[in-house]
Formats: sequence, structure tokens, C-alpha cells
Amino acid sequence: MDYAFKGEVIRLNQKDYDRWQSVYKHIPNLEAYLFSRDAWLSREAPADQQKRWYLSTAAYLAKLDAHLASENKRDEQGRRVTADGRPIFKTQP
Repeated sequence: MDYAFKGEVIRLNQKDYDRWQSVYKHIPNLEAYLFSRDAWLSREAPADQQKRWYLSTAAYLAKLDAHLASENKRDEQGRRVTADGRPIFKTQP
């Protein structure tokens, strides 16, 4: 089988890789996070979590995507804003 991403534990076909890339759109470099997750799964994760890598990785990426979306929230003018919608201004030295 031809894989779009092939790690020691994580193996994604092109269809799944493309789907994750479109769903987790706030993750700037999906492949880097997949490599990191694969390294953790192959070296530190319990055996049962290695077997369920697809579901646990999807949940991990969903949580990360939500965190990055809230961190990089912007208003209609493109300014970064806080969770309650107030613009974040950088102070000058």
C-alpha cells in the first residue's frame, strides 16, 4: 500500500491525510505534528494506545486544532483578538 504519511506507528493513506489536512486547518504544519505524535506513540505510549493510534491521534489533533484556533482568533480587520473579542495590541518599547 502507498502511504501519504508513514511513520513507525502512524500510517495514513492519501485520502485520510487529505481529510485531516482540511479538517485541522489551524495546524500550520500537520506533518511535523504527525512526526512528533508518531515518535511519542512508538517510544512512550502504552501498547493499547499504540493499537488505537488512529482514534487517539485524531482526538489529539482536534484538541490541538481548537487550541490553535482560539490562540489565533482574529476580528474582521485581521487583528488578533482575545477570547472575548478585544483586540490585542503590542506595546512599543
